[in-house]
Order: sequence, then C-alpha cells, then structure tokens
Amino acid sequence: MATFEDRLLGEKLHYYCSSDEEDVEEEDDGTVPEKEFVPEDSVDAEAAKILERAAQGPRKHNTGIKGVKEDARQYQRYILEQEQDKVDQLVSAAERFVVTDADDELDEDEEFLIAYREKRLRELAIANAPKFGKLNELTHTNYVETLDTVSKDVDVLVYIYEDFIASCRRYKEMLPRLCVQWPSVKVCCIKGRQAGVSQDFIQNGLPAFLHYKAGELVKSVLNITEYIDDEGDYDELTEYLQEQGVLPYQ
Repeated sequence: MATFEDRLLGEKLHYYCSSDEEDVEEEDDGTVPEKEFVPEDSVDAEAAKILERAAQGPRKHNTGIKGVKEDARQYQRYILEQEQDKVDQLVSAAERFVVTDADDELDEDEEFLIAYREKRLRELAIANAPKFGKLNELTHTNYVETLDTVSKDVDVLVYIYEDFIASCRRYKEMLPRLCVQWPSVKVCCIKGRQAGVSQDFIQNGLPAFLHYKAGELVKSVLNITEYIDDEGDYDELTEYLQEQGVLPYQ
C-alpha cells in the first residue's frame, strides 16, 4: 500500500485502492464505505519540488495538505513576481529607448529647420538686395562718395588699374562678366592716378582689388599677377578672389 507521503509526491492516485474497497465492491451489501481521505488533485509536481527543497535545509515550512497547498501558492506567487519584474524591466528599457530615439529625431528635425531657415534667409537677402550687374567707372570726384553712399549691406569691389599695364587691361576685360554673375556686388574700377595712389604703388601693386563694406576696407589683394599669371582665365580669377575673401561665394 502506498504511503501518504508517496501520494503527496505525485503518485497517480487512481492506481491505488485498498483491499477493503475491493471487498465492498464484491459484496455490494448496500452500505456506503467510509471514504478514505485523498489529497486534492491541485497538489502536483511543483508542490512536490517545494517539499524536496524544504527537506534540504532548515526553514520554516508547512506540513499537511494545507501546508502543501500554501507552499504551492507561495511558489506560484514567486514565479509570477519574477515574470512581472522581467516585464517591468523590458517596459522601462523600451520607454528609455523610445524617449531617446524621439529626442534624437527632434534634434535632427531642429537642426534641419535651422539650416533650412538660414538658407531661406540668405536667399531672401539676395533676392531683396540691390541689383547692379554692370561695371561702374569711378574718378577722384566720386570715388569716396560712392563708397559712403552704398548700403552698408552691399559688398563693393573696386578694381584699381592702369591702361599701360598689360595685365591690368586683361583682367579689366573680365569685369563685365563678373558683374553679371555677381549682380548683388557693386563692381567699380578706377585708375591708379584717379585714386590718388603713389607711383610706387602703381608699379608694384597693380592690378589690385579692394573689398569695401559699409564704407570700410575689408580686404585688399595687390598685384594679383604674383598668384595668377598674365594668361590666367576668368575662372582662375574669380576662384582666387573668392579664396581671398574679396568676392563672396555663391
């Protein structure tokens, strides 16, 4: 006959029957036999494992059917708590990821909007800027006045030359094209003598480009033939002037 402990550890109860029960079935005298106490079916293998762990070390443990059921409930609660902790950790990690990702997207969007706004402002400034598009020949009578009366937001490019210098004539021929390509820049030219420069400057400083803004000299490029030879073309000239900060980039 199986012991009570055997049944607690998971023996299939329907395989167990007592000789008294067999006698009752055979005799069938109409009397109801006293029903043997059987553990409830809810006591399964998990409860048995709890009992085994309880026997392995000193701990306060429950005994009897109610004790086994209580241990099973505690074990189930433990499993549920562990699963809930995992779920909470996953949710927390997901929230951190979503927030971080959203912040990154907002940063990228903000950077894009700032760059786009700056680009549009530059385009509007160029669109609303005064248009010149032609070469202005200056003399000693209107040189200073021209620089002082131009809007402070306008870039003024002054080319100083002399006709008897071959390189001066060559680069002056390129200026009308430059005026068309940079219509927002007021391009002027003046002979060295009209500008009041010295003979030494004429001999050693020409051809020269001066960049003015708001009436103030910003940058000067003297004797550009030291950097571009007499055979230099239009593209070489404009590229060099941009590199020197005399002509704005487009």
